[in-house]
Amino acid sequence: MQSLLSSSLGALSLVETVVEVVFFVVIVSAFAFFIVAIGNRSDADPTGSRPIAAYLFSGAFLFIWIAYFGIAAAAFSLINLIGGHPAAPFFETVSYGNEAIRACVFGALLVVFAGGAGFLHLQKGNALADAEANPSGPTKRVMRSYVALVSFIAILIVVLALIVALWLVFGLISPTIFLASSSRTVTSRGILDALVLVILGAAIFSYHQRFAPASLRTFSSIRRSAPGHSVSESTPPTSA
Repeated sequence: MQSLLSSSLGALSLVETVVEVVFFVVIVSAFAFFIVAIGNRSDADPTGSRPIAAYLFSGAFLFIWIAYFGIAAAAFSLINLIGGHPAAPFFETVSYGNEAIRACVFGALLVVFAGGAGFLHLQKGNALADAEANPSGPTKRVMRSYVALVSFIAILIVVLALIVALWLVFGLISPTIFLASSSRTVTSRGILDALVLVILGAAIFSYHQRFAPASLRTFSSIRRSAPGHSVSESTPPTSA
């Protein structure tokens, strides 16, 4: 009976993970559709490359955030191994080690397949934008919309996660005032979880800023430019 109950709990955990992934994909797909809508404007597209650019950058957007979720889930499961966990009454003790293994394997699968697909789509989309001579061409517009949207979401995650981490630090100092958990281990795990989100979000932000023109990057300290995008972004002269 206990073995059956333990298996059911493991299955329930897996179902919850799948539901979270589906919900995440639905939300991110809405943002991906925004990229397609931006790229589908009525500007001239003499080469007809705008639809494929919208597809490539939307795919890159979707797969990169799925890989992000996979890395975060694996990291959270490893952080959850820190310290002890109180045993629930009337239930068999949960094996957090087995849960961590499942989460790490699941996260690795997401990183390998979704991350690989996202990297491939991004490289193809970047090559398509590089091949366009006009700095204001449709594929470059789609690429900049993609870079702007990814950068916005990444920096939003960084800011919110930093706020949560600092709040938990104050809770670690004074649990009574800041209504934190009475267990310092639980609070410490929460801080580490937030820092994981900060690090991953900052990595995605800094990587994608390389694809933006140097004059349009958020922080001037990010000086590396993506191949083919170091040219001046001045408006081409108009004919008289």
